[in-house]
Amino acid sequence: MLLAIDTSAGTSAAVFRGDELVAFELYDDPFGHAENIGLAIQKVLATAGISAKELTQLAVGRGPAPYTGLRVGIAAGTSLASALGIRPIGVITLDAVGLQHTTGRVLVVADAKRKEFFAAGFDAGQQVLPPSVLSAVELAQQTDFEHVSGVCDARLVGQYALHALANGDDLSDVSALYLRSPDVTPSPGKKVTG
Repeated sequence: MLLAIDTSAGTSAAVFRGDELVAFELYDDPFGHAENIGLAIQKVLATAGISAKELTQLAVGRGPAPYTGLRVGIAAGTSLASALGIRPIGVITLDAVGLQHTTGRVLVVADAKRKEFFAAGFDAGQQVLPPSVLSAVELAQQTDFEHVSGVCDARLVGQYALHALANGDDLSDVSALYLRSPDVTPSPGKKVTG
């Protein structure tokens, strides 16, 4: 049994039995990750009719995404995996969306705020441009690709994890993929003299 968690956009959780999706929960609130992640996990476990102890795999979306929301999902997933004695699996969300497009050249694009975009390019499902941050001008210059939405959820994270693991891919990295510095930084503080 695989539990997938993603907080790169809203907050979502999904349970898979083998390759079959058996439960999915999504909270669209882009700011309620901390409030919703526990509820989403509880609901999908209940819908699947299992306890957390029955999980054998746990996949978390690594982003790219804004700082706080992404940290909530990764912290929840890695903490639960640790408590269960299983290794967490990390999935780059742009890759998860890219896997859905197995024909043609697509540029998976997600809003990075500050008039920038997260993007990764795929040709017949194979990554040809790694995840990066593009300005609106740079994005418009990517004319060799069909542009598709990079909004991801736990269903796609789970599907990608199952596919990649079946291919023997290494998904052990669960660190957040930010691609740029956070929107909020500590103030430099006041200089004290004398």
